[in-house]
Amino acid sequence: MKYIYSIFIIVLLASCGNPQDLQFQDVKGIRVKTLSSNTKAEVDIQFYNPNKFGMKMKDADIDLYLNEKLIGNAKMEDTYEVPAEDTFVLTANMDIDIKKALPSALDILLNNNMTVELKGHVKAGKGVMIPIPIKYKGEQKLNITNF
Repeated sequence: MKYIYSIFIIVLLASCGNPQDLQFQDVKGIRVKTLSSNTKAEVDIQFYNPNKFGMKMKDADIDLYLNEKLIGNAKMEDTYEVPAEDTFVLTANMDIDIKKALPSALDILLNNNMTVELKGHVKAGKGVMIPIPIKYKGEQKLNITNF
């Protein structure tokens, strides 16, 4: 019986293949919740799951850079269901250092292109959660709402 069980596990693992990393697509929007020296915001980050299976995602910890300057850190408090081979939007809470963000404020308000960089990780998987690195750098227009 152990032999049959072992073969079943090996076939199951081989059929799954190596999971591919989630692909960053876009920052869909940033909503400012409180505007002060310790600004709180929500950021919507769009990803694509290229895998043929869905998964759960939790414990995101992502640093946000605008024009090469660290302006804040986003954390995800909820667990998300990630659909298979589909696009999804992750909403994360962000603490923004307003002093560091001020040099970019005019570009943000005028909706100019900015260099956006995301660095961090998120845990994802089915049952066993593994850290997946988040690393993106590109030109982007940011949609800021709720001032």
